[in-house]
Amino acid sequence: MYLQNFRFSITLKTMVLTLVLGLFTTSFPSSTSANSTNSASSTNGKADTTLGISQNTLANITPRVEGGSTGTYGGGSRGQDNCIDEDQKPLTPLIPKINQTQELTLVTLASHPTIYMYVPENTAIAGEFILKDSSQKIVYEKLLPVSNSQGIIRIKIPSNQPELKVGENYQWTFSLSCEGSGYGTIVQSSIKRVNPNPNLTQELQQTSESDRWLIYSDAGIWHEKLDALAEKISSNPNDQELKSQWQNLLNSVGLNDVATEPLNSSN
Repeated sequence: MYLQNFRFSITLKTMVLTLVLGLFTTSFPSSTSANSTNSASSTNGKADTTLGISQNTLANITPRVEGGSTGTYGGGSRGQDNCIDEDQKPLTPLIPKINQTQELTLVTLASHPTIYMYVPENTAIAGEFILKDSSQKIVYEKLLPVSNSQGIIRIKIPSNQPELKVGENYQWTFSLSCEGSGYGTIVQSSIKRVNPNPNLTQELQQTSESDRWLIYSDAGIWHEKLDALAEKISSNPNDQELKSQWQNLLNSVGLNDVATEPLNSSN
């Protein structure tokens, strides 16, 4: 249920990204980014839901536009009436800043993905995560204590919740609710579950769970790549090499401002 006593006056829409590989198994030609966009139109806007390894680095992934709306990456309004001070970094979802003027959708292989969020020092009563399906029906929501959670938090969609349906677009929002004010901060993004192709499935089966982030890296699958590396760091908190890889990963997609922030426990 929505927080009844809070009304957000400013909703700042973040960039929503599609990380779909330039070479889909069957549907998309690989010549140029423009061809990828044209191919999307020829398939009535429906992306191929089979994803395989076709690029070696995240930087080589060709983003494919799924909508014409524009958006601005970053957190919502901050000021004296807000629960985040002006001198703090903004509320920031850990999604790549590839194109700040197009509305895109990130893909995931997970039935219950994990969302990562940088939460600055704040005076919020709570944080609220909401996941909606393509019909705008709420499929999951959770209130989180965030007043003492400065750093990067993990929001895991529990396994006892309905699975994300393959090929369906979902939208999530994360907001901070401030005491004694109708003002708040909200960010949002969208996500689509896809199926791996047989080659990627075989690669994952032959790789230990702790090293799968490298496979996800080759495949350009952002959510799993981030989550697998975060789990590896949690299991090896003193491993400076892993922390360096984490920072390099965030820096490589424009998240420099939060790359050195602490990774907190799951929420």
